[in-house]
Amino acid sequence: MSKENLVKVSPHLETKALSILNVKNPLDSPDFDPTQYLNKLFPNEQSLGSIDGVLDKLRVKMKEMNQEAERLTDTQFIKGGQGGNKDLDKAKEAIQELFKKIQDIKSKAAQSESMVQEITHDVKSLDYAKRHLTHSVTVLKRLQMLVTAVDQLETMSKNKQYKESAQLLQAVIQLMQHFKSYKSVPQISQLSDRITALKKNLETCVLRELENGFNVEGGLIGQPWVLHDACLVASVLGETTKEKIIRRYVDLQLVNYRQIFRPLEEVSQLDNISRRYAFLKRILKTCDDEHVDIFPTAWAVSGRICEKFCDYTRSDLDLVMKNNLPDVKDLLKALQLTIEFEGQLTKRYEKHLGDNNEPIFNFDKKISVSFQPYLYIYINAEDVTISSMISSYIQSDLAAEAEDDGTMAVLPSSTDLFYFYRETLVQCSKFSTGKALFDLCQLFAKHLDSYCNQIILGGLARNEKKPVTVEHFRFASLALNTADYCFMTTSQLEEKLREKVDENYSDKVDLEGVKEGFMRAMSICIDAIVRCLEQAYDQQFVQMTRLSWGTMDTVGDQSDYVSQILDIIKRNVTVVGRIIANKRYYRTFNDRFAEVFISKYLIQIFKCKPISEIGAEQLLLDTHSIKTLLLDIPSMGSSDGPVTIPNSYSRIVNKGISKAEAILKTVMSPTEPAEGYVENYLLLIGDKHVGNFTRLLDLKGIKKQDQGPLLDMFQRRIPHHDNLTENSNLLPAESIASANASPAVLPSSITTSLSSIASTAASNFNTTNSPFRPNASSPTQSSPTGEGTRGRLNENFRKLVMTGMAFRKDLQERRDNQ
Repeated sequence: MSKENLVKVSPHLETKALSILNVKNPLDSPDFDPTQYLNKLFPNEQSLGSIDGVLDKLRVKMKEMNQEAERLTDTQFIKGGQGGNKDLDKAKEAIQELFKKIQDIKSKAAQSESMVQEITHDVKSLDYAKRHLTHSVTVLKRLQMLVTAVDQLETMSKNKQYKESAQLLQAVIQLMQHFKSYKSVPQISQLSDRITALKKNLETCVLRELENGFNVEGGLIGQPWVLHDACLVASVLGETTKEKIIRRYVDLQLVNYRQIFRPLEEVSQLDNISRRYAFLKRILKTCDDEHVDIFPTAWAVSGRICEKFCDYTRSDLDLVMKNNLPDVKDLLKALQLTIEFEGQLTKRYEKHLGDNNEPIFNFDKKISVSFQPYLYIYINAEDVTISSMISSYIQSDLAAEAEDDGTMAVLPSSTDLFYFYRETLVQCSKFSTGKALFDLCQLFAKHLDSYCNQIILGGLARNEKKPVTVEHFRFASLALNTADYCFMTTSQLEEKLREKVDENYSDKVDLEGVKEGFMRAMSICIDAIVRCLEQAYDQQFVQMTRLSWGTMDTVGDQSDYVSQILDIIKRNVTVVGRIIANKRYYRTFNDRFAEVFISKYLIQIFKCKPISEIGAEQLLLDTHSIKTLLLDIPSMGSSDGPVTIPNSYSRIVNKGISKAEAILKTVMSPTEPAEGYVENYLLLIGDKHVGNFTRLLDLKGIKKQDQGPLLDMFQRRIPHHDNLTENSNLLPAESIASANASPAVLPSSITTSLSSIASTAASNFNTTNSPFRPNASSPTQSSPTGEGTRGRLNENFRKLVMTGMAFRKDLQERRDNQ
């Protein structure tokens, strides 16, 4: 075995082969590694000295291998010359002998096949003959049966034996199917013509029996069993004959209906529509009682009568309404009766199924479709009805408010309007889900806008003309709840309309404009509450400006005007907080009111000039009381007690009050030394606006001619202070502008977005079945940490006042010593 072959086998076989061949020399190993072999010969540097001996051994080994190769080559050549050709000749002779044997086997197989075919030839011929003979006998028998059946059928048809004729005709038709391919045979062609003539004759007889079986008014005068047998023949003759019989029968049954209910007759008018349906019911009763045994059940002739009746009635009603427009009462009554009648017919024939397992008859809108072009009369009537309802809501809401025991959450008119909308939607969707329903949708949108403007916003406008009372706050809060309720319910109404209206109108249903109107109304309601509060305490602010702040010599408790303002705000805001159901809107009101109140309070402070140092201390105490009130407003009206003050509201209050305190503490600072006053101003106010600095000097009562040194010091000290603003806006001009702006626009400073609030409120509303949720979002109670913070604020304020008084006393003593 060569080294190349050893490499291809598995390691196990390789080891076996090496053991058999007795391979001892590493050079003969198939996995010979030269590096390993050299390392074995020369394990270290000292062994390199024997390299000559190793070379000698290699030369001897190479010589021995060359001699062995020459020997093997000579041996192979000798063997090939002496006996190699003999072995090759023997192999060729063996192949030739094998080829001859294969040829013999193939020849014998062909002979065997030929013998088998000769043996079975006669058997195949007999088999083919038998098969043709059997087929011929079968055809002859069928032909004999067909001829006999045709003869019998001719006799029976002449004798009007329709039942037997139906059976024989069925057999004749089935037998004739086997002779379709023999139509070229004259006898078969003649027989086919006889059968065709028989069919025509039977059809004529059957139709004649039907004509003779009923009178001109559709009454039965013949024998039911004869007509029944004739119908059996008609079923076998095919659909054409069957349809002729059914149409003739239907026309006979409805002939009186066509004569009595002519479109121009009085009995045909819309108010007599119930007589039409009663007439059909009498016809159907006759069919069920007297004609039930005549026609096969599968024909459903009564259903065909109903279909034709609906076609006649639909065209008649269209002509009647076109010539004489009905009033809405007659229109709706007739339409309601028609829809109910269509439903009865559909239910009567719902079990009559066709080949696809679907009902054969569908009477939905079969007649009522004729009313569709005239439903605008109904829509116009609803328009007038809703308009009158909205007009009456002004008085009905006032009456409901007068009887309110504190449980009213929304204006009752809103729930009444949407209840009417729901009933109208259900009614109209029964009449039509197409253009009429879409027109109703537009009508709903129109009157929702009208309700928003006349009842919600109109009520606010009417209240503004009256002196402010607690009723103003009650109505404005109820109006806010109502606008929120209408917004959410309008969203639900929009979804329901899109579900019910036809697909081609679904995308056109859009109440976004209506919802935006209610969102604007919510904003206007919040502004109205704020304006009412401003008007309520306006006299107290006037009283504030009339006090002698420049000559005040003592600091006492909070001023009377503050106590009155606190009482007014607490009394009215408590009503607002109790009534507003969605506390998110209440928080929006808090933010808005805090901004407006603080802005106006700052304006009033500047109207109180001059203010002495004692007056400034008193105003600081008043400001603290006001701040305490403002921080209590989020809890007013809450049945759960104090609530956590929102961060946005705290920022508004703290920022505004801090500005007022900074102004008052600056006013409270003595102007001598001038550098100390300027430093206090820069520390407390933190701007470099000369106008603001001058304005506070005016507020202190310092005359213009005496302000020069202070202004010079102010200009010199500004470069020594970093982070000073250009203008701290001591007078809140932006707040004044927003307070006097149109009430339809909510200022951007309100931290809560009305859009997001309304969207969230709508999603929350959809999760409940209640039409309105008074506790839409219950605020959490105040934590002990909040109370502690309030306590720390009060303590810091007391420290601030005491520090100011000590500073003033120290300054007075310094003046006395001078």
